[in-house]
Formats: sequence, C-alpha cells, structure tokens
Amino acid sequence: MDRISVPELTGTNYFIWLLKMQAALSLKRLDSVTTQMKPEGLSEKDALEWEQKNSDAVAYIKLSLSDEQALQFAAENNAKILWDKIKSTFTGQTEDRKIDAGNELKNLQINSNELANDYIARARGIATKCHSLGLDVSPRELVYYTVRGLKGKFAKVRDILKTQRDKSIDEVLEILREEETRFNSPSSTRAEGRSADVFYSRKYKNSGMRLCYVCRRPNPKSKGKYHIQSKEKGAS
Repeated sequence: MDRISVPELTGTNYFIWLLKMQAALSLKRLDSVTTQMKPEGLSEKDALEWEQKNSDAVAYIKLSLSDEQALQFAAENNAKILWDKIKSTFTGQTEDRKIDAGNELKNLQINSNELANDYIARARGIATKCHSLGLDVSPRELVYYTVRGLKGKFAKVRDILKTQRDKSIDEVLEILREEETRFNSPSSTRAEGRSADVFYSRKYKNSGMRLCYVCRRPNPKSKGKYHIQSKEKGAS
C-alpha cells in the first residue's frame, strides 16, 4: 500500500484494523466509496472515476483480509457493501470478545506457584487484548485488578498495596519481585516478615539497607512504624 501499513484483519483486531484502513483509504481519497453508493445521474467521466475508486477501494480492503476472509467476501465488488458486511460480521463478535476480555481482567488471579514476572506479563497481555478490542483500560485499573488478584504468599503485600493506589504496574512488579525473593530466603527472614506489620525489602543483597514497601524509603522512621518497632522490642 505504498508504505501505508494496515494489519491483516483477524478475529480479534477489528477496531485497530478499522482505524488504520479508514486512514489508508482517506489518504488515497477512496473513503467516499465506502460510505455511500454510486450516485445517480453522473456524467460519463465522473462515473468512470467512481468505478475506478470503487475498484481500488475493494482491492485495498481485500488485500488486508486473511485467506479465509478473502474467500468469504470474494464475490462482493461494491466497496460500501463490502465495508458494511465486514462491519456486521466482526462487530457482534468483537463485542462478545470485549465482554470476555473485560471479565478476564476483572477476574484476574495469580496462579499457584506463578512467578511475579509471569503474573504481571499475563495482566499486561489481558490489558493489551482489551485495548485491541476497543475497551479502554487505564493504568490505575490495571494496577487495581492486578493487586486484587494477589493471594497466597502475596496476600500480605496485597493488603498493603490496596492502600497505595498511586503505584504503577512497574512499581507493583518490583515489590512482588522483592517479596518473592524474601519468601524464598531462609526461614528466619520469612518468619520476621510474616509477623511484621510493615514489610521491608532489601535494596542490596549484601547490605543492611531496606526499603519500605509502602513509602519506598530506606529504614523509614514514621511515628506509626516506630510504634510498631517499639512494641515488638517490648514484647521480646
């Protein structure tokens, strides 16, 4: 298409295909034949021009179809009718897929023994699927559903992150990685982390510096945390 890139139409990318195909046809000045039928009373010159535009538009559209779709619409040589048939075919299917993708995100849960990297990658993949189907997912929504789906060894972190709505998905991933490392460390460290009211993560393996999961500062000394530490010392 003369450097105009339009993705092949599949069962899951109709809205992306639609936007790019509309742009391509507009640049080629062919979009008019997909929105209206051939006008009556055209002069011979205008009629020939319309037929050429219609033929070019049909060719551009069919070139972006998969083999199966090309066969499905092979007999259609009117650009507007072809355009409308593709729309009616994929809009209903896409709406169903959009609902399914939205539900998949809302019901997202980490699997047993699933690594933090894999879980976040899966969450991002679902969000990308939603976007491709025309369903907007804000960064905050992605974080919300991702955090809500944490359980098992990440349950404590989930409860903390629920109060930290300003975290980005990258920050959530970093925190989950740190908790994963802490969980896999010697049992004494895990026991300390489970009993603590505020989680910390080690910034460096061989240093004593620790970052608070809540404020991300090293060794914070806020009143609440100081009270927790003092209470633990008194108990010991």
